[in-house]
Amino acid sequence: MWHTLCKGYSSFVDIIVKAITSFECEPKSQARVGTIHRMHYLGYAAFGVMLITFAGKTFSAPAPQQAAPNALGSFNNSKYDTIAAKAAPASGAPVTVKVNLFLGWTGAWDTIVMKQMNMLPKWLPKGSTVEWKRNLQGPPVITDMLANKQNIAYLGDSPSIVSTTKGGIAPLKIVAFNLISASRMCGILLVRSDAPNFNSPAEVFQWLKGKTIAVPKGSCADRIGQEMVKKAGVEVNWVFNQAEVIVSSLQAKKIDAAFVYEPNASNAVKLGYGRYALSGAYYNLLDADTVIMRQDFIQKNRPAAIGWLKANIEALYFMRDNPIETVNMIKRELPDFTKENIWQAFYGQLPVNTGGSPIVNTAVMTITPQAVYLANSVFNFLKSMKVVQGKFASDAIDPTLVAQAFTELGLDPKKALFEIKGGLPTDNPFNKDELKK
Repeated sequence: MWHTLCKGYSSFVDIIVKAITSFECEPKSQARVGTIHRMHYLGYAAFGVMLITFAGKTFSAPAPQQAAPNALGSFNNSKYDTIAAKAAPASGAPVTVKVNLFLGWTGAWDTIVMKQMNMLPKWLPKGSTVEWKRNLQGPPVITDMLANKQNIAYLGDSPSIVSTTKGGIAPLKIVAFNLISASRMCGILLVRSDAPNFNSPAEVFQWLKGKTIAVPKGSCADRIGQEMVKKAGVEVNWVFNQAEVIVSSLQAKKIDAAFVYEPNASNAVKLGYGRYALSGAYYNLLDADTVIMRQDFIQKNRPAAIGWLKANIEALYFMRDNPIETVNMIKRELPDFTKENIWQAFYGQLPVNTGGSPIVNTAVMTITPQAVYLANSVFNFLKSMKVVQGKFASDAIDPTLVAQAFTELGLDPKKALFEIKGGLPTDNPFNKDELKK
């Protein structure tokens, strides 16, 4: 089992923040069925060594190459009912929002809540309409944004950074980081079900030498997978497929391993096609989902853009405060996934022997220093892979919209919203599609 020096307390952010301060830990609430507990941390330190026990063997986790800013040390203190009570239509003329409904990954599931609960009419100018377009992967959404077939998009970290480099066609801006996690959303290494049992991460990568690993090309799973394999110093054979194809390839034993985002990762495990092997948290890697807007949409419809972000904040608080209802909504959009799988994908921890963080998601929205650090880290990785060139543009992120949304909702724009402490399998309130008795 993995544990940190502050046993029974701290989260993954403890190992990526500045080392210049001492830290204190606040006890974690015990997980309960269908309830998610927020974590509050006072001053974090990352310098030094995190001791980890893996299958009875103690070894040191590698320290991050660069300490990330201590941006998530405190959170806003609010709840769904409080935010919902402040709903009011934005000023201005009606708008038509064209946005993707990214069902295929947990980072954008807040859009499902916004859609299912019909939140947007409360926040957008009166008479506005929303056109939802389903998508399976992030990169095609960039094409739609550039072609003005969408004016708002939800994208994983890698595609979102790429989108900001296309200003010569149409300037696209990152306006919010709705969710950030310690590789819980898309940094999960799966191995085929008949792979041997491993006693350490070194054994995992030793086994992977020369093996075939599948990833969805251009996704955050692709980035984290490439980074993990590079840091491990092993050579593998990469193949690129959509997440659904990767799951079936694990079933058919056509591949040896995969990096794939949720909910497909937990679905593959639940179906018995693969096993969780290692989390990107072992290498201190983060993933994120972002909200992207066309610059011309922002300029013409600033109040509506802010109203959209307020609705997103409401949706995130609903997801934290109402997990069972949230799962039911997602099930309506993803009928092929069980409610048990959906809960595990968003609210459930990875097994302790993967090195996963007990904090499964952080609802951020505002542009914290850590979000900026992550964006620059992703850009630098993409540059090393020759996907992007030059420097990350100083205006690629527009923090003003979400800051105004926070202020008008009585939230502190310098603080993230909250953290979600993941539950164990025994905490899952569902057995397949039925609530446990």
